[in-house]
Amino acid sequence: MHVKDLLDDLGIRVKLPQHWYSTDISDDFENPELLENDEIIRIQAEGEKNTKIIVIDVNDGMSVVTRFPDEKVIGVKYLDNKDDFEYIGKPSELYY
Repeated sequence: MHVKDLLDDLGIRVKLPQHWYSTDISDDFENPELLENDEIIRIQAEGEKNTKIIVIDVNDGMSVVTRFPDEKVIGVKYLDNKDDFEYIGKPSELYY
């Protein structure tokens, strides 16, 4: 599954850089819940062991993160250029 598939399933239409749409999110987003859909789109799927979150801010970047039961967060923040990204290793205001 890719981000585009998830957005299509939720009926969300937004203009994003192509490499954000094609980001592979495997099947970790079964039964996703749309938490915000304004200037920032926040999609969350709770699993048995952890929670997967995608946060899309067209002005800042797209984060795909995993939040563990101990509140530790890891993931990647994708920026405008397909070669630009940041690793996320601690909570940030972007996805809280």
